[in-house]
Amino acid sequence: MNHEVVPAAVLAKRFGVSVRTIQRDIATIELAGIPIMALQGSQGGYGIMKTYRMDRQLVRANELCHIITALQSVCGTLADSNMEMTLEKVKTLLPPRDLALLDEQHKRLSIDFSLLGGFAHNQDVMQVVREAVESQRLLSFSYTNNNLKQTDRVVEPLTLAFRWRSWYLFAWCRLRDDYRLFRLSRIRTPRLIPQFFERRSLSLAEFEEKQRKLNNIPMVKLLLRFDPAMRPMVEEYYDPSVCRELDDGSLVVTVTLPEDGWMYGFILSYGTYVTVLEPEHVRQKVADMAEQVAGKYNDAASHVAFD
Repeated sequence: MNHEVVPAAVLAKRFGVSVRTIQRDIATIELAGIPIMALQGSQGGYGIMKTYRMDRQLVRANELCHIITALQSVCGTLADSNMEMTLEKVKTLLPPRDLALLDEQHKRLSIDFSLLGGFAHNQDVMQVVREAVESQRLLSFSYTNNNLKQTDRVVEPLTLAFRWRSWYLFAWCRLRDDYRLFRLSRIRTPRLIPQFFERRSLSLAEFEEKQRKLNNIPMVKLLLRFDPAMRPMVEEYYDPSVCRELDDGSLVVTVTLPEDGWMYGFILSYGTYVTVLEPEHVRQKVADMAEQVAGKYNDAASHVAFD
């Protein structure tokens, strides 16, 4: 419906079947009451009569544009042929006269999640995890947590979720005998196990609410001083209510974070542009870690020359 005429060979390639299969499918579609036209010749193929349109009374044109934009953004990450098919179907609900509206929508709003899928490795992980979730089969993988500890896990995969600018797997972990959230970028060597499981009752939303109430992760209140050059990034990530400007233009930020490997990596990622003011034990640990980093570069034995 999104193309006037499509050759049988093109359809066969698109769906990974033979031309003969396409011809049989076309006959089935005709029996379902959808008017198919067939054109002969080098420019020929199959098409749907222009007078036929799917019912689009449910939503308005501008609402369809938002749906199409959202589907396109997710398709870039998941690389799911079924979702691409859904996108094609939804596009047919938009009448030709409103195609210009879709173009205008794309000029005003563009969402690209493709980079969130990461490198080819992360996309491969995503594909295996999705298959495990949809088929309700056990999944094994190697995982590195926030404290940089690596363990082998076997899980019952329940939900694939996008949270905090990353993709996560919500699952029942048989090693911990509890529900867990696994960040996909930290999963290595995922493998489907030919064993099905019965889905547990707790939903992701219920798990997140429970975690908020328990909050058993050790938290620490930080006082961070950012150099004036970091103002744009500080204002991007922190609410003005937790920021205080000093006379020299630097910003002091009060923030509470889970005290784990991620937190220390987060602080060190700002390099010389941030100083931990409080608490003293975090300030000292960051200083020790920075000294260890400097030691790696000062150690002549660690220098490797490449041709």
